[in-house]
Amino acid sequence: MNVAKEIGAKIRHYRKMKHMTVEQLAAAVCKSKSCVSKYESGQITMDVATLYEIAQTLDVKVTQLLYLPLAARSGMPAGTVPAFFSGVNHLYMYYYDGRKNRINRSVIDIFSEVEPGVYQVHVYMNVNEFVRYQLCENLYDGYLTHYDAFSTLILENQSMEMDNYQMGIPSPYMNAGTKWALAFGISSRPLMPTSTKVLLSKTIQKETPEFEKELRLSKEDIRLMKQYNMLTIL
Repeated sequence: MNVAKEIGAKIRHYRKMKHMTVEQLAAAVCKSKSCVSKYESGQITMDVATLYEIAQTLDVKVTQLLYLPLAARSGMPAGTVPAFFSGVNHLYMYYYDGRKNRINRSVIDIFSEVEPGVYQVHVYMNVNEFVRYQLCENLYDGYLTHYDAFSTLILENQSMEMDNYQMGIPSPYMNAGTKWALAFGISSRPLMPTSTKVLLSKTIQKETPEFEKELRLSKEDIRLMKQYNMLTIL
């Protein structure tokens, strides 16, 4: 894996998201256009100070530019976590966005245990393709905590501090290839609080019409909402 090329691709991605030219980025970090172009193509590597300057200029966290290979992460050992998470360090997350009438894809990377039952995580929200999922619309950083009958994700949007995204995962002790969860946070399109039914999967799912239908709120979901006067995931 060419780490310089991976980091360069992320720099290019976030530069374009900010509608910034190579010349503008080069001027901001006091480098030549040719030098920055070579950073983005992976032809040359940059020092740590320059990486921090670029991150600051692009208004992203340094961790959003770093390349963290999955092979460097150890999966959670069996017996120490709920069955659904046993040996897992990588999950795919899906939900249906009715505003755009499409399936949204995200990726959850689970890192090492920071204290008993608590693991650091990155959530790459709204990715175009899983091959390069680090090039996402929003990066969330936070922690996955396991309890006896429930697991929670508490996250912070790295680009919008007021967006504290949370997710509740019921019955994680039951092993399966997929699991429903309930997520809530702040949407930026438009700015408003939202609560969403999401599907967590250990494998990439085929995005068929049937799969899309599963992600939508069903008649049973609506029946329970009316009964409890709240959106629930059982």
